[in-house]
Amino acid sequence: MSLQGDRLLAAVEAEIKNISKLEHQLARTKLVLQEQASRLRLGTNPELVMTALRLAVPHETTLALIERVDPILSPPVELPPKK
Repeated sequence: MSLQGDRLLAAVEAEIKNISKLEHQLARTKLVLQEQASRLRLGTNPELVMTALRLAVPHETTLALIERVDPILSPPVELPPKK
């Protein structure tokens, strides 16, 4: 094989390794999310579930969840009475 072919092969193999690591991380994250969804369906306090998610899933996933869920978890805002 040529030098160019060797370099390309090394790059392709490195990318395959990176993809395998990402697949593992995604599979683990999916499992944790499924477990926490089950806990919510069984009536677990949503704040406890969010805490567990913050500890167990990648930071980017937690941030995405918080952005979608924050209005639900925040206490309702009371509007001042109309005059």
